[in-house]
Amino acid sequence: MNERYIEEKGKNISSFKAELILLFATISWGLSFPLIKISLDYFDPVTFVLIRFGVSLIICIIILYKQVRLLTFKEIKYGLILGIFLFLGFITQTAGLKFTTASNSAFITGTNILLLPFIQVIIVKKKPKVENIIGIIISFIGLYYLTGIEHKPLNIGDLITFICAISFAFQIVLLDYYSQKTGFLPLLIGQFITMTILGFFSLFILHSILSEEIYIRLNPASFSLMLFNILFPTILSFILTIKFQKFTTPVKAGLIYNSEVFYAIVSSYFILNEILQTHQIIGGILIITGIIVSEFFGEIIKLKTK
Repeated sequence: MNERYIEEKGKNISSFKAELILLFATISWGLSFPLIKISLDYFDPVTFVLIRFGVSLIICIIILYKQVRLLTFKEIKYGLILGIFLFLGFITQTAGLKFTTASNSAFITGTNILLLPFIQVIIVKKKPKVENIIGIIISFIGLYYLTGIEHKPLNIGDLITFICAISFAFQIVLLDYYSQKTGFLPLLIGQFITMTILGFFSLFILHSILSEEIYIRLNPASFSLMLFNILFPTILSFILTIKFQKFTTPVKAGLIYNSEVFYAIVSSYFILNEILQTHQIIGGILIITGIIVSEFFGEIIKLKTK
């Protein structure tokens, strides 16, 4: 396979290796779905997000204090901007779920793969390859089957969730752009700072203005669930995606990230005993096929033409 290598401090990182690492992070996010669903028995959604990112920020500052204290605002400003899009994605996805189904939410969030090529051209001046477009189409069809959206009418929650899709698309492309300008630590800390500050602000609005219920039920189960979500889907996965996404294209990264829905459904089957339907299996196979086509189709064609 003709791998694209990029130099980073004397190390050769192949795009294929980077994409495998992004896949590992995506599987971690997928696994977190059923665990977060269980966690919402112990935390309201906004409090859960606030604790998740606030504690993640504290842990990173403690462990990486010597490096963090040297960071300047100029370095972390890109991470702060990324955090705005990240938070907007999280909050609109959560708000949309109040009015729509989980399947509709998953499908509409996944439409960000259709937006990525256009945003990529505008921001980072990278045109997607033909095999990337083919992979997007196959994965999008897979997402359609996986979520079973054809059986559910659209509503106002779907419109709110579409804002989430736009936000995540911009976050993915801007991460590629900003990672060329600064290191992974400023981007990591900047995003966690924004998520924590906006989380506090949202909590105040929900409690003081909208009178929404805020609750925390601490016990060994809730502590373990929160700890897992802090260490793996948050700290570890964010470090990996920030550090390695720049070694591939935003479109390829988006395709990998969107397979999260498949891993979420599979992990829900094992953890929550949710039954896998035939259309979900077909959709999952199509999503994985789309990623494989995007990754290998171009190389196969090159081999055949030699």
